[in-house]
Amino acid sequence: MKIFHPLLCYYPSQAGGPANTLYWLNSALDSSEFEAIVLSTDFGLDAKVSLDLLSVETSTPSQEVQFVNNKGKDFLKIGMKFISESDIVQFSSLFFPPTLPLLISAIFKGKKVIISPRGELYPAALKIKSFQKKVWLLLVGVFQKKIYFHATNEFESGIIAKYFPKAKGVSVIPNYVKMAPRYEMEVIKDQFLFIGRINPIKNIDVLIKSIAYSQKSLDKKLKLVIAGSARLPYEIVYEKQLKKLVNTLNLQDSVTFLGHIQGDDKDKLIASSFALVLPSQSENFGNVVLEALAQGTPVIASKNTPWESLKECGAGYWTESSVEEISNSIMKVINLSEIEYLQMRSNAYSLCTSTFDIESNVSVWENLYKKLLNF
Repeated sequence: MKIFHPLLCYYPSQAGGPANTLYWLNSALDSSEFEAIVLSTDFGLDAKVSLDLLSVETSTPSQEVQFVNNKGKDFLKIGMKFISESDIVQFSSLFFPPTLPLLISAIFKGKKVIISPRGELYPAALKIKSFQKKVWLLLVGVFQKKIYFHATNEFESGIIAKYFPKAKGVSVIPNYVKMAPRYEMEVIKDQFLFIGRINPIKNIDVLIKSIAYSQKSLDKKLKLVIAGSARLPYEIVYEKQLKKLVNTLNLQDSVTFLGHIQGDDKDKLIASSFALVLPSQSENFGNVVLEALAQGTPVIASKNTPWESLKECGAGYWTESSVEEISNSIMKVINLSEIEYLQMRSNAYSLCTSTFDIESNVSVWENLYKKLLNF
């Protein structure tokens, strides 16, 4: 069975969460039954890297990967060819420009189709270029009876049902992670960490204000490391606003903008941090939470994320995304006794290994693919 993935970015790019989660999924598939075919642009890749060589290096027994340097005619031409060779076409974005023409091609060729909106239907996401997205949704909606949707949580499943009530179905499957080596690092008690895009939807300004509020309440200096890059023009503007905010609040000695980080360096940074904070206005999943849990690092996540299990499993805090509530969670984790904190780290690691390990859960996707072919 062949599953085709047309994508904006793919591992080793770190420009989006699906780049990793789809790579982990495709690598874990049983190669005797499944083959993933991946077509991705070079978004987020080193411009000096040979795309042909990278395509070979990224391919595995269960996946064939091809990178191209644009999302125009070349992408569509190759994509049409891969559709003809595939049984299932799986889209990971509604609004990626090639999605609509490739979707129409797949449907007219009788292929099974899965779409994973990955948060694109959340209200905060739809506010950006709202008119264009409304038109796009109407066009996709014409074909909804032929489309099976994937949601990463129940809330997103409800949103999909709202926009596409006549879809063939919706399956809720969380993102899974390939467990990285767990690093035994010395934990820096007062260091909090944000990892992700420097984007207004991530609420980083609220986090910076929360650090200032917590420092004042605790009468002690805290550290905040912000690891991530601003790529789009409005993200670059936002990053400048954040740095200005740091200066205004006199947090120059407390807040560090680290820039993009990946691989072992990222895992070690996570492992050595006291807690990771994800204060987003909107988040359909948040892969960085999995990466933190895999290192046993507690997480403070806003209630705009689907991470209530942090609270239920004692692996962190699930809170409102206000300065006051984020600050309260920061102070709570700092005030834990050593025994309580070590237990929280243990709970975090257990939550990840028991629920989100791709090697233990790849059969969930394999069974869905088999189900689709029998529809």
